[in-house]
Amino acid sequence: MCCSVFLLNAGLVWLLPWRETSLNIPDSGWSLDQKHATVTIKSESTLQGAATTPEARRSGRNLRPPWVEVMSTLKDMKNLIFSALWDVFLVRLLMGVAVMLYYSNFVLALEERFGVRPKTTGYLISYTSALGTLAGFAVGPILRLYKHNSHMVLLHSSALTCLLLLLYSTTNSMAMVVLSSTLLSFSTTIGRTCITDLQLSVGGAQASGTVIGVGQSVTAVGRILAPLLSGLAQEISPCGPPSLGAALALVAILIMTLYRPPFSGDGSERLKRE
Repeated sequence: MCCSVFLLNAGLVWLLPWRETSLNIPDSGWSLDQKHATVTIKSESTLQGAATTPEARRSGRNLRPPWVEVMSTLKDMKNLIFSALWDVFLVRLLMGVAVMLYYSNFVLALEERFGVRPKTTGYLISYTSALGTLAGFAVGPILRLYKHNSHMVLLHSSALTCLLLLLYSTTNSMAMVVLSSTLLSFSTTIGRTCITDLQLSVGGAQASGTVIGVGQSVTAVGRILAPLLSGLAQEISPCGPPSLGAALALVAILIMTLYRPPFSGDGSERLKRE
């Protein structure tokens, strides 16, 4: 079935018409109605580019050899990770591992704790996946309710995720498992959206590609660590993986409380700073 889905996807890409689109961005800079304002990254290449015209920057990029471009990109990534975004990436890693610990060995844990058949667990997973899709439509109204304060939304959704993981690891009722899975579908979806928005807010529009790439790399590291930690915790107790996930989520909440970003996703505040 998985192979058939990939073949169907390849067929759709082959048959559907595609066309290239270009972004007409003026040389004078980013417009004020753009969603994300630009925050300057303090690197040598950025400082040199700010002192020249857009035409000179384009010609300079064309004349530089490829290895210089690679080193410049790595330097920008280093500045992103070890300066303004280290806490954001660390929170993304901790929350990603915490959620993955919940989903890892989910079928085995329910079978050991409640005697639930894999077929019933499959229905529960499908139910939570459908709710996660619906939760995406609720992100916009929630952000407007918080006045586009992504940091506060992320903090509250992470706190809810931590409480739900703790509830799931300590409950003895299957009804509470369904309740925690239902609410986790909303909290994790909102958290993923807010952490991406927070990365782009702190990193800036000009470094959005680098920010997204590093964020995906952090998530990939979490996917490597989660199965190992889940296996070790599962040896101790069937409730070990979600309990460890709740502890990691609590550490992420403490980091977000202690290290608040310069601005938290409010569009008007970002424009004032620019």
